[in-house]
Amino acid sequence: MATLTATQRADMQGDLGISTDEAVFTNDELDRLYTRADSDYNLAVYYAYRQLLAQANKFHDYTSGMTKIQRQQMRENIKDSMDFWQEEARTTANQVRIVGILEIPPRDKEEPDA
Repeated sequence: MATLTATQRADMQGDLGISTDEAVFTNDELDRLYTRADSDYNLAVYYAYRQLLAQANKFHDYTSGMTKIQRQQMRENIKDSMDFWQEEARTTANQVRIVGILEIPPRDKEEPDA
């Protein structure tokens, strides 16, 4: 089972915008996400945002008297972050080195004189 180093864990907590008090994700949960992502850091962050989005789907805007709470905007922000990390995971995982190919000039075939 792959586990995050202390530096990677701190980076992941920063990328997710969560604190180190393990209120949102415990260290074991972050390690589990990293294992599910086959040690691909960007994919692990994407999985974490996907789980946060699943929890945010239950939030709705509401108004009570003079108070108006717009929680749907929070869901949209998480969705935007998830989309960013999905693209980040896709582009870093599928990198291909493009090498130059030299074009060989065509050779004139010798034709017998008729």
